Amino acid sequence: MAASVRGTPLAALNRASTHPRARRSAGHRGASSRISRAAPPGADAVAEQKAAHVAEITARRDEMVAGCVSCTMPDEGDRGDFLADVALGGRSVEAKGEGSSLRVLVVGAETGKLAKSLMDRGASHVLVIDHSQAMLDRAAELFDPPGTLGNDPCVRFLRADVADVKPYQGPFDAVVFNDSLASEHDPADALRRASLLVSPGSTVVISQRIDDGANGVSDLHPALPSMDVAAMIADLPLEASASAADGKAMDGEGGSSGAKSASAARTEDCCSGSCWTFEVPPLYAMRGAVEMRAPVVSGFGRGSKQMGVPTANMDPAVLAPQLERMRRGVYFGFARLPDDPNNASWSKCVINVGQRPTFADGAGVTIEVHVMETMGRDFYGETMECVALGYLRPEMRFAGLRELVGRIMTDIGLARNALDAESMRGAVDGKNSWSAD
Repeated sequence: MAASVRGTPLAALNRASTHPRARRSAGHRGASSRISRAAPPGADAVAEQKAAHVAEITARRDEMVAGCVSCTMPDEGDRGDFLADVALGGRSVEAKGEGSSLRVLVVGAETGKLAKSLMDRGASHVLVIDHSQAMLDRAAELFDPPGTLGNDPCVRFLRADVADVKPYQGPFDAVVFNDSLASEHDPADALRRASLLVSPGSTVVISQRIDDGANGVSDLHPALPSMDVAAMIADLPLEASASAADGKAMDGEGGSSGAKSASAARTEDCCSGSCWTFEVPPLYAMRGAVEMRAPVVSGFGRGSKQMGVPTANMDPAVLAPQLERMRRGVYFGFARLPDDPNNASWSKCVINVGQRPTFADGAGVTIEVHVMETMGRDFYGETMECVALGYLRPEMRFAGLRELVGRIMTDIGLARNALDAESMRGAVDGKNSWSAD
């Protein structure tokens, strides 16, 4: 029988769940029927396809809970322990210090054993999301109802999609796709959104069971798609060992099939499936800086007028060698005008490299630099020097200007905090100039 994966469904149903021991009227926020003016053609059809996919996967999840749980979700105790070890990596709220928290997002409720293992190992807050209310309720039976104070250590359950998780519910120190990514309507988008919810130094774990049909429940699960995980993380601020990126499958006896990463091998030994472990670099720092020197050219005039975020456009033609090795996305570092005595010192900046998908106003790549310190004038035609030290996120299409500006403000805040580090400032202290290549 062909192999299949026990997938955990997640999508945007937008309904909060309450603990079964403290059931109140569960209100539906409901998905808005309005499509943003910025929505691409065919958005209605995509939404309908996703809704149908969610309904199908939710039905499968409900059936898993109603049937033989030990058949559909075997080895949950050991599996939860090992995944918790990998996700936390020995971290605990006690080790982080008084007044701190250790937050984990679990995508896929399963039996709740993973959430319990995370709390047992020192997590302070675990948010579990799933599409199946029945599965959420079953998992919640392992825990006392959460208190009314948001800072109390607890496990909370939410019927939701990764896209529904709000920034104020994090940032998370770890995200675990608990046998769920293969069942996503758009796995790459789910992984991308998860990467926006984590903090520097955090861990992202993807675990997928592989079912050979021995338990007779293969029809409950979607077939394993051809998931090129390495390609999905190519534009994300994640790093992994070669073995983690390749995703080594385990043999029938649970033995390693060549994984070189200790953390990945440990989870694979337990899961009899595949596991990928990634880390967000501390301070979002890149392994090597990208140095740029180019004239400032005219842009689209939106930075100041529409968004309140003035930008300088560096000439992309001059920076073709740098663009060849840069991902399309948001970077940060330092910038200056070396020929202007008043602006020759290095100032913190955020850099967007991409094609402006929210506006869809052309196919050309632009390099837009927002300098956090006011330079006091326009400087078209003058030379700007910029050094990119960190990478925050891929370029994304937002529903509209308000959502875009909100994310830009978040990017600026993250960049400002990272650039306060001595290691970041040390990268430009004493640097006078460099060649354009």
